[in-house]
Amino acid sequence: MSGQAAGAIRVARIRIEVFRAPVPNPVVVSFGSITERSIAMVALEDADGAVGWGDIWGNFPSITTEYRARLAGRLLPDLLLGRTVDDIPAHYAAMMGQLRVLAIQSGEYGPVAAVVAAADQALWDLAARRRGVPLRRLLDPGARDRIPVYASGLNPDDGTEMAGRARQAGHRNFKLKVGFGDGIDRGNVGAIRREMAKGERLFADANQRWDPEAAEEAAGWLADAGVGWLEEPMRADAPDRDWQRLRTAMRLPLAGGENLTDHGLIDRALGWLDIMQPDVGKWGGVSDNVAIARRALARGRTYCPHWLAGGLGLLHSANILAAVGGEGLLEMDVNANPLRDAVVRGALDIEDGHVRLPDGPGLGIEVDTGAMSGWRAASEEFA
Repeated sequence: MSGQAAGAIRVARIRIEVFRAPVPNPVVVSFGSITERSIAMVALEDADGAVGWGDIWGNFPSITTEYRARLAGRLLPDLLLGRTVDDIPAHYAAMMGQLRVLAIQSGEYGPVAAVVAAADQALWDLAARRRGVPLRRLLDPGARDRIPVYASGLNPDDGTEMAGRARQAGHRNFKLKVGFGDGIDRGNVGAIRREMAKGERLFADANQRWDPEAAEEAAGWLADAGVGWLEEPMRADAPDRDWQRLRTAMRLPLAGGENLTDHGLIDRALGWLDIMQPDVGKWGGVSDNVAIARRALARGRTYCPHWLAGGLGLLHSANILAAVGGEGLLEMDVNANPLRDAVVRGALDIEDGHVRLPDGPGLGIEVDTGAMSGWRAASEEFA
């Protein structure tokens, strides 16, 4: 369904909330650690009191969350309050166009893109709630109700134990963080692979760790070890020739996309990526992520949405995947995140490597920020 078919929306109120919670163990990646979880949430309310929700991406470094929320408070009232949105993708493009000079002048394209992406998410959720249908069915009436998932965020120091707990929770696919040295990486891959049952799969994410030579070497032994894909082995801004060379040398699928932040980069990357992983919060919102997913599928690629932050973005990602179809899986972070869990509240229970999406309108859940009040760090409202 197009954004026009969603119907006209007039935004009467904007609420921006920030929550921050400690976690027992940090989330470890090859370039650092996330020692606490933080989220910034945007709520858009229409004149009838219906509310749509979106996540402002900002999980690393976590100190960026409050800043992006304050930036949203500066930008979104002028872009949305009192305005009628007839076509959500067109309005998303107009917002990005209007803020382009600011993004260039400030050198802060990422925060601006994340704020607009969250607003776009909230508009789509609001539109679906107004229609009384799940978001996935607003995007495509034939959307699935059940999608495959994988357990993400397996850390280098306890990845084997995390994989075991994820298996007990119903997961059948797993993704390990690599890029911590040959001995650690090989040991972790071997240990997890030895515990895997028939039909289970293991993927690897290097978080842009290696240069081209190291990436090619790692891709070789990961393929021999039976890993299902290698994600972001090099910096996302590495020259095209390096990506093409790696793609030619690899014997396993190449994944990436979360850090590609315009259509030109996406289209070029579809020339070497087997698995496209855009992030609904980093850039594009629902409008552009749906378009990217459909373009990837038309090129014979697999769409697997990237997400490793709050519960709203996870639900948006699940709805997009359910709507566009294909063989892709939903990324589900298995690290402790009480903020995510307080939003989702069991709406995505895992069974045999799949989740069934909630049937309620929009994202299918009612957000209870009152239950999260003990973690509230900031709150603003505009009308």
